[in-house]
Amino acid sequence: MATRCAVGHLTKLAEAAVMIEETAVVVAQEPGIAWVETRRRNACGACSQSAGCDSALLSRLFAPGADRLALEDGLGVAIGERVVIGIPDGLLVRASLIAYLLPLLTLVMGAVLAEWWQLAEIEVALTGIAGLGAGIWLTGLLTGGAKGRQRYRPILLRREPATLSIHCDSGTAPRAQHPPKQPNQEVAS
Repeated sequence: MATRCAVGHLTKLAEAAVMIEETAVVVAQEPGIAWVETRRRNACGACSQSAGCDSALLSRLFAPGADRLALEDGLGVAIGERVVIGIPDGLLVRASLIAYLLPLLTLVMGAVLAEWWQLAEIEVALTGIAGLGAGIWLTGLLTGGAKGRQRYRPILLRREPATLSIHCDSGTAPRAQHPPKQPNQEVAS
């Protein structure tokens, strides 16, 4: 019941908030759950400098893969269907700031405080590490820890409009898949 309430709350947020959207493909289903897969993409490789760029080299070494997510299916999607998933951008920015900035700030504050107390260098380093640990602990508290993960999950927003796509099965030639014809639709000759 708590999951449905959280998803219902996120659905209301989705209607009112600006969303960060991603296209996904439904790969499996369970009652009320759609398993979707998204493709991880590199941020690099599109510019003219990618041949000599270290970032492009690293992105080729760590090739993009796929991420699989289990989402509540409020749309009644089918396996193979393309859908759009999303998360409110304000929520993502807030979670990113808490997850990355807070531990860094507590690390620096711990080290600065130890330096102000004129502690030995090893004690300054240990106090900074203790500050980092405190920041990670505070991050868990502020985000809700394992119980709060549901609010940071993407939701199914809508179906992706059908388009012409080319699929390749391993060892076979590509085959075109056309969207299904609508009734009373004439074929142009």
